[in-house]
Amino acid sequence: MMRRPVVNFFQVASLVMLLVAVALLAAVTTMHFAIHGAEVAVPSLKGMTVAEARSQTSGLGLDLEVDNRYYSGDVAAGHILSQAPAAGTVVRREWRVRVAESLGPQKVEVPDTVGLDERLAALRLRRVGLDVGVTARLPYPTAAEGTVLAQDPPAHAQGIAQPS
Repeated sequence: MMRRPVVNFFQVASLVMLLVAVALLAAVTTMHFAIHGAEVAVPSLKGMTVAEARSQTSGLGLDLEVDNRYYSGDVAAGHILSQAPAAGTVVRREWRVRVAESLGPQKVEVPDTVGLDERLAALRLRRVGLDVGVTARLPYPTAAEGTVLAQDPPAHAQGIAQPS
């Protein structure tokens, strides 16, 4: 007669163990979906306009912030130069994605170099980000050798793109 209570005990213990295992599995599954269900992959924003990037990130639940603005001869003004975190990175929703926006090519005013020594003229051009182009040498009796006699583009010309 003692056999029956022992069998009942093992049946109850097995049922309790099964219920505990099911509860643990349900808790792990719920935690997984709660944590990973709120994650998204950061899209590639490079080359997009800021408005396009803002639209795409807001649709994914991400927060876009223009962190910096730089001059670029390669990327048009108003377009994204770089981003952090990188494209493909998995982050939580509401994560802040920082981007750098292009200001387009930098425009400089050409300095006046006529009458200056060739080295000083080259230094003045490089200071504003311009390179010295082809130099023509002409004999000119009233000017010292190495003196700039003319320049092209002319002094104070506007809208000259600075090399990157």
